[in-house]
Amino acid sequence: MKKIIFLGICNLIFYSISLSQVNADNITIARDTFGIPHIFAPTDAEVAYGLAWAHCEDDFEHIQMMMITAQARMGEIDGKGGAATDYFVRFIKAKELVDRKFETDLSPEYRKILQAYTDGINAYAESHPKEIKLKKIFPINPKTIITAYTVILTSMVGTPTALQAIIKGKPDDYIFNASAGSNAFAMNSNMTTDSSTYLAINPHVPIEGVASWYEAHVCSEQGWNMYGAFVPGMISPAMGCNEHLGWAITFNWPDYVDIYKMEINPQNKNQYKFEGDWFDFDVRKIPLKVKTKLGTITIKKEALWCVYGPAYRTDKGVFALRYNNMFNVKAGEQWYKMGKAKQYSEFYSAMEMQGIPLFNFMYADDQDRVFYLFNALLPKRNPNYNWQKVLPGNTSQTLWTDFYKINELPQKLDPKCGYLYNTNNTPFHCTASAENPNEKMFDKQSGYFWNRTNNRDLRFNEMMTGKTKLTFQDFKKLKYDCSYPKQQGGIYKSFKPIYELKEADYPDIADAIAKLKKWNFTGYADNREAAIVTLTFNYLFEKTGAAYNGLELGIEYDTKLLIEAIHYAKKELIKHHKSIDVPFGDVQRLIREGKSYGIPGLPECMLAMASEVNKNGMLRAKDGDSFIMFAKFSKKGNSFETVVPFGESRRKESPHLSDQMELYSKQQTKPVSLDKQKILNTATRIYHPK
Repeated sequence: MKKIIFLGICNLIFYSISLSQVNADNITIARDTFGIPHIFAPTDAEVAYGLAWAHCEDDFEHIQMMMITAQARMGEIDGKGGAATDYFVRFIKAKELVDRKFETDLSPEYRKILQAYTDGINAYAESHPKEIKLKKIFPINPKTIITAYTVILTSMVGTPTALQAIIKGKPDDYIFNASAGSNAFAMNSNMTTDSSTYLAINPHVPIEGVASWYEAHVCSEQGWNMYGAFVPGMISPAMGCNEHLGWAITFNWPDYVDIYKMEINPQNKNQYKFEGDWFDFDVRKIPLKVKTKLGTITIKKEALWCVYGPAYRTDKGVFALRYNNMFNVKAGEQWYKMGKAKQYSEFYSAMEMQGIPLFNFMYADDQDRVFYLFNALLPKRNPNYNWQKVLPGNTSQTLWTDFYKINELPQKLDPKCGYLYNTNNTPFHCTASAENPNEKMFDKQSGYFWNRTNNRDLRFNEMMTGKTKLTFQDFKKLKYDCSYPKQQGGIYKSFKPIYELKEADYPDIADAIAKLKKWNFTGYADNREAAIVTLTFNYLFEKTGAAYNGLELGIEYDTKLLIEAIHYAKKELIKHHKSIDVPFGDVQRLIREGKSYGIPGLPECMLAMASEVNKNGMLRAKDGDSFIMFAKFSKKGNSFETVVPFGESRRKESPHLSDQMELYSKQQTKPVSLDKQKILNTATRIYHPK
């Protein structure tokens, strides 16, 4: 008992010490008319504290979810599904990696900022105990934050998908399939009518939930002045702009993960052969707490570790994984340094840290520079093996240790044509065709071919054909285009069989077939064919098990299934909308807490939106344009504008829960300022984080 009391006192002492490192009186949070927090303080660390507090005010629920995930305790609130996440966190030894690399990978300066951010979350938790979802989650420490970064990025490079392929007994079928997309465009004075430099930032991810974007402005007297988009637990923006430069990110998916078949000792199942010798697996029994209807239970599940990394035992053998994000924890600090950069050379230097293991980056600045980088932490692999299949796990020939440097990756700086783009497509299409990177110069073993030409790539080039100069309004129209490419691309390939149907053969759906054939491959709100098209193809994609790649490559289906899908689509529209001749905006809706707005958008369009049918027969917007930012860097002064689908707050009682919905539905934006005095003069609320 004395020991328990002593430990409790120690925790309280540590908690109070950590909270005392930042004086909240030095921190000013100014909320603008849309509730966006602009955090001002003398130091970067104090700004980080204020950011943590403000984000908790708006979305403590999802901040907690990240912290619970990092501590491998999701099973206690989300049952079996949460326990699977917990197993993955423990399987990859995320905490152990952070413990090992925390002081060597991260600078003292950044560790101080981490501590302040942690203190801000802990202070909020201490002040709002009724909002805490799970006991003993708080206080967190800086390593908790870095563990969250590690888990999320390790998931993003495809590791969970590879593990699932092993568990399902199909490791050779593993391919890094995308599940989301994004757009990014940049143009310099060679392409702009006003000699300015333009940047469009447009990630496509779920518009609600833990992955939805949060807007904030961080501004210190130490040169940190940036507005951008964060996910819960991020200390600096994933994308956005400072007063000199900005960048967008889009998802990329070359081959980041390798799977190995281990040679097991017939006399000892816990040993594997490597270079002719037997080695012991590190065998662990991971305790997992799982919430059930009868209460929380604890189960134990085996996890292995070997020379390659984590390994999993199946009835077909033991398979190991090796992935690019298992060697450093620098991602958070890299994003911070990118945000502090004032010019291209500083930005590029930050990229050379190679802490962020994936993403395309699109850059623009006030010196008229534009830059595209296929950022990828890619191993240097032995060319004598097929790295897209299961590899032998008994030889050092398959144990890679080195990575390609940033200057060895596909990239383009200041093309003569004046523009750069990425739509999650191949990195060898990023500008005018004569200036694209040469695919032959890059390692085929890296799986670049998993990033293909897609519908948005084709459509962007359609729109740019014949263009010599664009206004800023023209530039924004590229983003809000909602047309598929003409007679090419995966969408056209998937749709083409409809033209072969004869209405006379199917009298009960003849009107629906005729309407489908009239579709002009757009998804604007006034389009009267897009609703039946979307319902038909949502059904086909679900029944064929097609994923995001099906949008890029096209899907195949038989006539019987197509007719079934058209029957379903017609029935849904008649049941809920009394007609199949209905404007798309009447069916596809942006919905939150009693508010509903018709919106355009289709999957794999520039104006991206995927939706699902709700109980009222509406296509509820789900994934797509989740954050939009337009930036113009000009000698006459920079301008920035943004919009998100709903609002800044996730709290139902907040006026900012849904106050951007109307803007978003009309493809409009709100102006953004980085000017401290202007922000303070117009703020609706100014306060300290207490």
